[in-house]
Amino acid sequence: MTITYNETFKQLQTEYSLPEDFSFSFGLPAEVQSILDDQILITELGVTLKSFNRLYKANQNWENQSIIEDSENHFHVDWHIVPADNKKAFMLGIKALTLLADKFQKEEIKGIRFWYSFQTPELGQLWAKQNNLEEEDEEHFISDRLSFYKLRPGENVISTNESENKFWAILLTDI
Repeated sequence: MTITYNETFKQLQTEYSLPEDFSFSFGLPAEVQSILDDQILITELGVTLKSFNRLYKANQNWENQSIIEDSENHFHVDWHIVPADNKKAFMLGIKALTLLADKFQKEEIKGIRFWYSFQTPELGQLWAKQNNLEEEDEEHFISDRLSFYKLRPGENVISTNESENKFWAILLTDI
């Protein structure tokens, strides 16, 4: 298992006093646990979970099978933290990603990339300012995305490139 992350992720990990090896406890909401308990499917179109099973063959010139898997295999964990809390949402995302990767590894499925992106409301506001999209009195929210796809040559979907992702905390786990 190879774990990489960007500087923004490291900054939040330090700010929230989370151990580098992610060895913290976190109670999982039933909806997230249900996703983690789901059956893994490996089909001719790629890898997915039984409840996600919406993969289709790439048919547009801009898409490939990894992009399709990434799109169809993603979910959000921040929705399950009520009231919204940056640290708890970040911790839930890390825990969900590591548990899902562990599940695939225990089932001896290799060549999969799992990734988690997380943005605090403050980072969202900075991104809007940087891109001249900020509106007066605009409210920003926690935003996250957890996804996985089969690693295929030439089909990289996400990276930890800091210039592209400085307003997002990015965690990648490859098995």
